[in-house]
Amino acid sequence: MEIGRRIIFDQDGEIIAIFGEMEGDIIPRKTITKLDYIDIPYKAIDDDCYIEKIDTNNNVPIIKKLKVELTEEQQRMQELENQLLIAENEKVGGLL
Repeated sequence: MEIGRRIIFDQDGEIIAIFGEMEGDIIPRKTITKLDYIDIPYKAIDDDCYIEKIDTNNNVPIIKKLKVELTEEQQRMQELENQLLIAENEKVGGLL
């Protein structure tokens, strides 16, 4: 299958996005019947989140947390930090 470029533009003809050509075993593009937009304030979404889609009934983003998977080394470091905190907590009498 071959698919040509898709160009998204605003009411004045200014290009917003261009999606390139594709070929091979690909999923066909969905036909666009309406375009809309929402503005999201700067830093309104945490860096550990992403916008999954837009709730078109309420014009609000559906935000999901990124799943952070630690490497084996990071997991081991976290375990060691936890052990150090527990040991220090016991040492000072449970104040931490």
